Amino acid sequence: MDVLKGIKVIDVTAYAFVPSAGGVLGHWGAEVIKVESPRAPDPMRLMHGGTLEPGGAGPHFKHYSRAKKSIGLDLAREEGRDLLYRLVADADVFLTSYLAPTRRKLGIDVDDIRKVNPRIVYARGSGHGPKGPDADRPGYDAVSWWSRGSLNQSAMDLVGSDWPTTQMVGHGDGMSGLVFAGGICAALLSRERGGEPMVVDSSLLGTAAWFNGIYMMNALAHGSRPEPKRAERPPIPDDLPTQFLSALISTYQTSDNRFIYLLFLTNDDRDFADLCERIGQPRLASDQRFANGPERSANTRELTTILDTVFRQRSFADWKADLAAARGAWAPVQWPEELPQDPQVIANGYVRPSGPDGLLMPAPAIQFDGEAGDPPRAPDFCEHTDELLAGIGCGAEEIARWREVGVVA
Repeated sequence: MDVLKGIKVIDVTAYAFVPSAGGVLGHWGAEVIKVESPRAPDPMRLMHGGTLEPGGAGPHFKHYSRAKKSIGLDLAREEGRDLLYRLVADADVFLTSYLAPTRRKLGIDVDDIRKVNPRIVYARGSGHGPKGPDADRPGYDAVSWWSRGSLNQSAMDLVGSDWPTTQMVGHGDGMSGLVFAGGICAALLSRERGGEPMVVDSSLLGTAAWFNGIYMMNALAHGSRPEPKRAERPPIPDDLPTQFLSALISTYQTSDNRFIYLLFLTNDDRDFADLCERIGQPRLASDQRFANGPERSANTRELTTILDTVFRQRSFADWKADLAAARGAWAPVQWPEELPQDPQVIANGYVRPSGPDGLLMPAPAIQFDGEAGDPPRAPDFCEHTDELLAGIGCGAEEIARWREVGVVA
C-alpha cells in the first residue's frame, strides 16, 4: 500500500490512540519514524506479555505501531533533541500524544518544531482535547472514550445492565486513530494545494461524541431516562490474571447511583496516596495491605470493598468535584444527553448547534488550527438541482422539461 509514499512522519507517541494514527499512515505507505526513550520504551510494547527482544513486542503494540521504523532518542538531553530536529527538518508530519507540559519540557511543542521545519503539519492527540480545564489531564480509551464519552452508558442501556458493562478496550483507541489519520491527510492535502501548514488536533472524547452523536441527539429530543438504580458489583472472577487485579482499575457507584471509573494504569504509589487524600481516607495509603502495587494487587478484593463503601457515601457531582485534580486517570460515566454540558465538550466545540433550528449535533472530531467548524445544515430534498445542472451547462428550459417528465426533481 503506497498511497502516502514520499510522506515522512515523526511519531513521538505512546500507548494506543495516537500511535494507531501513525500505524494507519504507515500502513498507507508513509515513512513513519517512531521515537522512543532508550530508558523508557512505549509501555504498550511490554503489555500482554511483550518483551524488548526482537519480534517480542506485545500484540497490541504490533497492531498500533505497524509499518513504522524505530529509533531510541533521549529527548530529555540536548543531544537527543538535536538528533530529533535533524529528523524533523525534512518531515511532513510531527505526530505526538504528549500533553502540553511534557511537550514544552522536551522542546517538542509547536513552536519548537516549526523553528526547524515551518512547513510541517503538527498533529496532537489527547484524551480530552487541547482546550478546557482538563486539557492536560491523562486520558485513555476506557475513561475518555467509553466513560466520559458516554459509550459505557449507552452499552448499559442497550443490554439493560445496571452496572457498566465490560468495555471492549481498544475500540475507542482504534476508531479514534483512524479518524485522526484522516484529519492529518486532509491537512496534508490542504498544504499541497497551497494552504498554510496546520496544527491538527483530535481526542478520544471528541471522537466519542461523534460516534455516539445519534444516541445523544435521540436522548436530547425524546429521552426520558429512569432514575438510576442501586446495583451490586459483579463478582471478580477467581481466574482473573494478576495484571488485571486492581481496585484502581474499576468502576464505583455513588450515593445517587451513578458511576465513577478509575483507571490508575501504572498503579503508582503517589497516585494512590493522592486518591486516599481526596476521598478522605489518608490512612489507606499507609495500610500494609495496600502500601505498594504488588500488595494492592494481592489484596484487590479487600481494597475494592473499602472503596465501594467510600464512593457510596457521596454523590456523582461531589465526586466529580473532589477528583477534578486527582493525579490518576478517572472519569464520570456520563449519559449521552450530558455531553453538551461537559466543560471539555463545550471548550473544544465537540457538540454545536446546526441550522436555523439550532439542532445540537457533534462536529467531526478533528480541529484544524484550533477550530472544528459549526455543523452545516443538511440539504432540503432536491434543493440544489437547478444550481448543479446549470453548473454543467444545462439551461433553464432544459431543466424545466426534464422536471416535467420526471427525469430530475
